[in-house]
Amino acid sequence: MEEKKYTMAELLAEEDERLKREAEKREQEKLLEIERKKEEKILLAKQKEEEKERKHQEWLAEKERRANTFEDRNIECKKCGKEFLFSAGEQKFYKERGFFAPSMCKDCRASVKTINNFRKFEG
Repeated sequence: MEEKKYTMAELLAEEDERLKREAEKREQEKLLEIERKKEEKILLAKQKEEEKERKHQEWLAEKERRANTFEDRNIECKKCGKEFLFSAGEQKFYKERGFFAPSMCKDCRASVKTINNFRKFEG
């Protein structure tokens, strides 16, 4: 069997080709790593968004639950300063009709109503 003899130029060219293939392989590996990191970031962002949405839904459910839970509470009248009871039943009634919580006690509301009615008939 005859052994092939290589010239120095052929050996250098072969070595250059091998180094070129290795460099291309490393470049491909870098590109794959960059792509993998991109996909990982996208996945993390999607998971964060899903977690944010889940927490928002939990918050809405808790808000709804609290909105439908009524307890007696005391409110200070803005006109006379006395505290008055805003009962759970009254709160439910106000909520069902879309009214705001009263800011004045019943006596002050009645006096304001009387004054307003008197002004209608006078004017």
